[in-house]
Amino acid sequence: MVPQRLTSGRSADTGRPTGRGSAGRGGHGGVGEVSAAAKLQPAVGPPTRPDIDRILADPDAPDLVFQPIVDLRLGLTAGYEALARFGDDPRNAPDLVFAEADRLGVAAEVEARVLRKAIAARDHLPDRCFLAVNVFPHLLSSPEVESVWRTADLSRLVLELNEAVAIDCSSALAATSQELRDRGAFIAMDDVGSGYAGLRQLTYIRPDFVKLDRSLVTHIDDDQVKIALTELVGGFASRLNGWVIAEGIERVEELTMLVALGVPLAQGFLLGRPSAHWQFLDPSVARRIQTMAARTDRSAHIVSLMEPARVSTGDHGQCARDAACPPCMLDLADVPESPASATETGAVRQPSGDSDRDGNGDRDGAGETTIIVSNRCRPVALQLAGGAGTAGGAGAAGGAAAQAPRRIPTSLFARPDEPVTEVARRAMTRPKGRRFDPVIIVTEMGRPLGLVRMERLMLRLAELSAV
Repeated sequence: MVPQRLTSGRSADTGRPTGRGSAGRGGHGGVGEVSAAAKLQPAVGPPTRPDIDRILADPDAPDLVFQPIVDLRLGLTAGYEALARFGDDPRNAPDLVFAEADRLGVAAEVEARVLRKAIAARDHLPDRCFLAVNVFPHLLSSPEVESVWRTADLSRLVLELNEAVAIDCSSALAATSQELRDRGAFIAMDDVGSGYAGLRQLTYIRPDFVKLDRSLVTHIDDDQVKIALTELVGGFASRLNGWVIAEGIERVEELTMLVALGVPLAQGFLLGRPSAHWQFLDPSVARRIQTMAARTDRSAHIVSLMEPARVSTGDHGQCARDAACPPCMLDLADVPESPASATETGAVRQPSGDSDRDGNGDRDGAGETTIIVSNRCRPVALQLAGGAGTAGGAGAAGGAAAQAPRRIPTSLFARPDEPVTEVARRAMTRPKGRRFDPVIIVTEMGRPLGLVRMERLMLRLAELSAV
């Protein structure tokens, strides 16, 4: 797993947004707005610049602070992000220091110091944690920085590339990234999702971790576009065998949505502020994450809504069993519901509990539905009791016609591990008259396992949206 930005785009002391400056960077100074230090500059006259000579003359500079990166499945601290600090003087805000160092041509020396101190701090990490540190991609091959990483063990270290990578330079950077991996490092790309170029760069660098741009995280709970983009980045990262890290989480609602979306790692003020010491997740926050993750695990997959149903070969003859056919519902002892069902060739029914009964003790929904299969056990139709499963049947309540079984062709199959949201999306793209037919849950070989009624699916969607 890997971390998110330590500061989450914030100043460690004030919590105010900080900016990059001409050469500033998120992990060292934050992103998003003009820095707090810059806001303190005089309105008239030249700005007071950081004293780079004094900083470089101090052998102990810079100091590092560490912000936790949290596993959103287990509710545990998975790692930390290291951030450089150059004292309390507002002129020495990290983004201003790196901008001035870049202007003076000594950025590589400052970068080398940060990387060297991060490697030293890594040796004191808590067990099973990693340490992330921001690096300028264009400085990785500078003599000062290269001399640090070429002679070091980089295991448990995540190097976070935190400035936009020019596409025409990505080939050389990809080669350098592979050398870093060979020495044990992981590579992370920052601010992904802030623009199309960032997504294209993923194909060149193939990072191990992808950090969501903070702008995607802020108020994601109330923005369908941000949710869609997060899912896009997550799917893209997954195809590259990478992990997503969300940064800048400050609200419970944002955390809840990211857990529901399956984002594996996150950091932000809600989860822990930068500190000079290794800090662990607050137990109350850990319990909240574990509860949300457990609820998501139970409710996110369509199998959690599945109900048993009768299976019949109907008028397709006897089941053509063979030795390679795995056990299925037709292998169970017959449990006929009525004389009519007992005469159906191979018709069986799995036992169902009280949850399949309504308040009057009658079987509801899927319990009154039979899956008609071919002699190769492939679902070909549904036999619905009157009023079951479709909007049309519900409209004839109380009439004799509503009680007559109806046979309809199958319209939607789903595998047990498919997300509820994806099955709902496909269900609603069916022809209008079939949208509320039950969904048949099948094995990978297409054999029926049970049914999901659309009313239960809609209720689950409502629950997920309210998490």
